[in-house]
Amino acid sequence: MSYTKNTLLALIAKNNKIQTETLHDNDLTGILEALNSIMEIGERFSESDSDTSFYWNEIISEVISVIHASISGYNRLALSGLRNILELACHSFYFYDHKIELNIAKNENSKANKYVSALVRDDSFYMTSYITAFNNGAVDLEKNKDSISSFLSLEYSKLCDVVHGRNKTLFKKESLKISYKKVEFKQFETHYLNIMNIIAIMYILRFNDRSSFEINKLASRTQLLQELS
Repeated sequence: MSYTKNTLLALIAKNNKIQTETLHDNDLTGILEALNSIMEIGERFSESDSDTSFYWNEIISEVISVIHASISGYNRLALSGLRNILELACHSFYFYDHKIELNIAKNENSKANKYVSALVRDDSFYMTSYITAFNNGAVDLEKNKDSISSFLSLEYSKLCDVVHGRNKTLFKKESLKISYKKVEFKQFETHYLNIMNIIAIMYILRFNDRSSFEINKLASRTQLLQELS
C-alpha cells in the first residue's frame, strides 16, 4: 500500500468528520471542566513545589492530547494515554514527599519503575495510613478505609489491561475502519473522569486544600470522600 500526501489529507478530513460527529453527539462540559480543574491543580502544585512542577507540564499536555485523540475516534490510544497521566500524577505526589529519591531519579535518569501498583503495594501510597501521615483529618474524609488506594489500584489495573492489549480491550478486532462510536467514546469519558477525579482527591488530601469549588466538585464525583465544603 502506497501512502501519499493526498492520503494524509484524506485521513485528516476523515478525522475532522469524526470530531464533528463526536462534538454534536456528546456534551463535553464535564470533560472540559475537569481539564480546567487539572490545570488549576497544576498551577497550585507548582506554586507549592518547584522541584516537581515539571511533571505538570507533561500531565496537562497529555490530558489535552487524550481529549483530542478520543474526539478523533482513537479511543484506545486515549485510554493508553490516561495511564501515562495517572503514572505522572502519582510520581508528582510521591516525589513531593521523597526529595532524595527525586534527586537520584533526575541525576541518574533512573528507570521510571514507581508504578502505581508498586507504590500502593510497597509504599502504602494513599492508603488511609499514608494519608493520615500528612493530614490528621483525612481519616474522617474517606467514606471507607483505604477507599482511595483501592480505587486508584482498580482504575490503574483497568488501564494496564488496555496498554498490554488484553483481548477484551481491543477495539479493531472486526474492522480497521476508524469511525465515531458512542459506546467507545463513553468508555473513554468514564475512565477520563475517574482519573481526573482521583488526581483531584490526591491534591485535596495531600495539601488539605478545599478552597476551590471546581476542584472539590471534581473530587466529589466518585463519592469516595465525605462531603467537601
